[in-house]
Amino acid sequence: MYKKEFLRVKPEEVGLSSRMLWQMLQELESCGTQMHGLMIERHGKIALECWWEPYNSSMAHICHSMGKSYIGTAVGLACTQGYLGLQDRMVDLFAEEIAALNIKPSENMKKLTIEHALMMANGMSVQPPSGEELLTNYLSSDFDHEPGTKFLYNTTGSCMLGAAVEKATGRNVREYLSEEILNKIGVESDKLEWMTFHKNHIHAAPGVASSTENNLRLGMLYLQNGQWDGEQLIDPEWINKATTRRIHTEVINKESHLDNGAGYGYQLWICPEKDTFKFAGGHGQDVIMSRTNDLTISVNQSADDGGSRAENEIISKYLLRPTLPSGALAEDEEGYRLLCNYISTLKVKKRRSNCIPEDLNRWNGIYRVTSGAFHINTELRPVDDNNVYTDFYDHEDVNVKEVSIYYKNNMLELVFDDGTYRTCIHAYLDGELRPVYSKGAIPIYTWTVSTAFADAEELVVETKFLQTCFWTKLIFSETKDGKYKVQVYKERLHEDNPYIYLEAELVKTEKWTG
Repeated sequence: MYKKEFLRVKPEEVGLSSRMLWQMLQELESCGTQMHGLMIERHGKIALECWWEPYNSSMAHICHSMGKSYIGTAVGLACTQGYLGLQDRMVDLFAEEIAALNIKPSENMKKLTIEHALMMANGMSVQPPSGEELLTNYLSSDFDHEPGTKFLYNTTGSCMLGAAVEKATGRNVREYLSEEILNKIGVESDKLEWMTFHKNHIHAAPGVASSTENNLRLGMLYLQNGQWDGEQLIDPEWINKATTRRIHTEVINKESHLDNGAGYGYQLWICPEKDTFKFAGGHGQDVIMSRTNDLTISVNQSADDGGSRAENEIISKYLLRPTLPSGALAEDEEGYRLLCNYISTLKVKKRRSNCIPEDLNRWNGIYRVTSGAFHINTELRPVDDNNVYTDFYDHEDVNVKEVSIYYKNNMLELVFDDGTYRTCIHAYLDGELRPVYSKGAIPIYTWTVSTAFADAEELVVETKFLQTCFWTKLIFSETKDGKYKVQVYKERLHEDNPYIYLEAELVKTEKWTG
């Protein structure tokens, strides 16, 4: 892979004030989100890059629905190369599957095109499940609206676009997109993970994890109208259509809506600011592109709806205003020093730390689950409790059967055994977040950060897979009959119903000494 390194410059060289960026970072730190990574490119140069420890530039961070824009790029490439056309009908592309499933297409289904799916106007009132039975679920759905007339955010439709690319090109989406585009623009494959559904092996729209810079480079390709180093990789007319409002979005709650009603293009959102658009994923995984200011911003964070909204407002205030100077500013060595010093201190805040009870080692032992069920894998779950990540598990049974707890030297080691994997978590009682390799049931999640605290009655462990945005809280307690229980709170993707609650009873089978 050829990777042209970006020129790193002081912000003033591209019309950005170091003091302004310093102020912006301080506001981002206190606006209610948890920042993980931020990069700003202007005029082809990097003006700012920072990560909040333990996050770093090499990490493939979960992108959630930003993966839809990776899928959309693959469609744009296939259209550019003549494999697909915007007006190609789904019933023609998947005629064999429709016949095999004995589906009788409705008049609305017959009208459904690639373009309709790109703009989230599939013609459904409810999106069907995706996963292993993606084609069956989608093609068997009730297309109760004329395609192209009604916006409905539809992850399954995005996955079907990936299936269409694979069928038209004869290559899987990641291989095709990487060889034809991503490698050429310097996207590093070792910092790009892309999960596939079992059985059909289709690359999932929400299954992408990538680095902050990888995402930035993809955004720059769009800002440069599909051109990179003089080579036209995607038809500029396709890029123009993709980044222009193709459909109005219905705003039920304007306060929490991604685009404030500005609209949707092809697998990306149109922003309220002039000539601005964005790739967007849950919990604030954003790439914002401004033609007005020749600016690309890549963000990784862990935010609820309110935090993400606040982050967007701060970035808009500082970087998306139409009066942003285009040319170089006067040097400001003191301002640049303040900015650099502040960046050097960036760190995810401690969760919580308590004094350590003298008898904490009383928790040492091996515990067997006797009733109930729980697991520690941090999933993406919508409010209907459908766990879409089971489509990506390495194995079916993800419930913990046995837990081992061992305390020594201000550190807890917990081993969760589900019969196939033994996931080891190290939790420190000082509240510091230390990355530990902890491969679990979801293949791309391989590092955890954890913290623990305790009192006389409970042992509490908070843990997360570092590539994700979600925390899991486990509360261990002893019951009156000499048994134990664990209560598990797992954060959801959506703010209106933020937790999954699980509970199990445990029996301590033996003392464990490590």
